[in-house]
Amino acid sequence: MVVGYKFIFSNLEGAVWQVFLGSLTLGLTITEHSDWLIFTDRLTQAVQTGRARNVPVLKPVWGDSEEWFLDPETSEVYAYVPPDPPGMPKWEKVDVLKRLETPDPPPLSVFKVGKISVMTAHIMKMSLEALVGRGLAVELPVPVGVPRSRDKSEKWYKDRVSNVVYRLSEYYGLKDADDIRWEVVPQSELSGKTQ
Repeated sequence: MVVGYKFIFSNLEGAVWQVFLGSLTLGLTITEHSDWLIFTDRLTQAVQTGRARNVPVLKPVWGDSEEWFLDPETSEVYAYVPPDPPGMPKWEKVDVLKRLETPDPPPLSVFKVGKISVMTAHIMKMSLEALVGRGLAVELPVPVGVPRSRDKSEKWYKDRVSNVVYRLSEYYGLKDADDIRWEVVPQSELSGKTQ
């Protein structure tokens, strides 16, 4: 039986109600283009009739193109990500409270540790500058005991969330290969050298 978009299903234990927003994909595989078109029509109609509300995304699950929709009757929230080839569309229930309680990863931990390319280092430096500007990281003075040369530069950063210290070391060789690395500074090198 269909009531609006609410469906009643029967199973061995009896009748089960599926919430309104969850039922928008009933019988559809939204990764199939024709089914995705049907889904977007259902979603548009739900918003136009007030059965669903587009609400602000408090903490994205998948990224910038994500939209959240609220079922005003049940207070359930679903996240929708439109297709962006090769990415497929997504429609999933969001536990808003859990999303808000889950801490973001420490800012500096998102950078890949190890050898990096010149372009990655350039982009990383811009990101590091922004993180320092926002107070999420702090640039530390390089300790006196660290060897210095004209061919190599080193900058140290402390993640203000995790208190982990990282370094960006850049070696631009004239006769040999460049070596640029982002790495965690070992505790043995930190002892008494940074605050």
